[in-house]
Amino acid sequence: MKINRFFSWGMGGLLMSLGFPLSSLCAKELAKVNQSVITDRDLMMTLGSVNEGQRASILRDVNSRREILKEIIDREILVQEGEKLKLDQDNDFKDQVVVYRKQLLMGRLLEKKFSSQLTQSAVKKYYESNKNRFSTDQVHVQQILVSDESQANKILGMTGDPKNNFQELAEKYSKDPSAKNNRGDLGYIGRDRFVPEFTDAVFSTPSGEIAGPIKTIYGYHIVKVIEKRIGKPLEFSEVELQARTALRQELVRNYVDNLRGQATIKIDNRALEKL
Repeated sequence: MKINRFFSWGMGGLLMSLGFPLSSLCAKELAKVNQSVITDRDLMMTLGSVNEGQRASILRDVNSRREILKEIIDREILVQEGEKLKLDQDNDFKDQVVVYRKQLLMGRLLEKKFSSQLTQSAVKKYYESNKNRFSTDQVHVQQILVSDESQANKILGMTGDPKNNFQELAEKYSKDPSAKNNRGDLGYIGRDRFVPEFTDAVFSTPSGEIAGPIKTIYGYHIVKVIEKRIGKPLEFSEVELQARTALRQELVRNYVDNLRGQATIKIDNRALEKL
């Protein structure tokens, strides 16, 4: 079996820590690079991003195991050379380690919190309760995206004036980089293209009308619905992964909102504006 060179470097350890049991491994020594020992645990961690079936197939084949071990040895050689040059001592490296630690910790928390709530039956129940989100419906949308709610309300008021053209307002005020080229016209979008808050709002707005401000993680949206195309409902088997992702996003969003409500948060808007 051909193994892609460096195929699992980077996120393999993260994925391993989220879902693959390491405690049962015996940490048998497989090789040494100078004074650094490489064990079967290192080999298993390198396979963290490989699905279970492929992992089992790789582990059954001694040539595949040898090839992966060679990859690990090459990695260790490079790591040792980087340490020799003290590249792990500069501030940029240390900053990235801090960022990676936060990502890893966040991932472990969410996996621990929600893995038991994402069973197939739970996903199916979510699908049945939100069937309107899973279809081939499309809607032609134009949008203006801004950062500030008060500005969004001001622009919304401007859209009510017949003298103001929606696309001209988008070109002038929207912070979406593409607005300079498309004048806020997103074309036809499906239900799975944007975050649920945005999608639910645009699909529930009648053709020819303007809705907003719609708050999402990207800012405040003012949207104009141009036209709708009615599609067909999709079966659970067709959208199971999409439904699972949507359920997970909803669970995480509610969890974060709850934690945010318990936290003391202070934002320095002046400092933010001066960036």
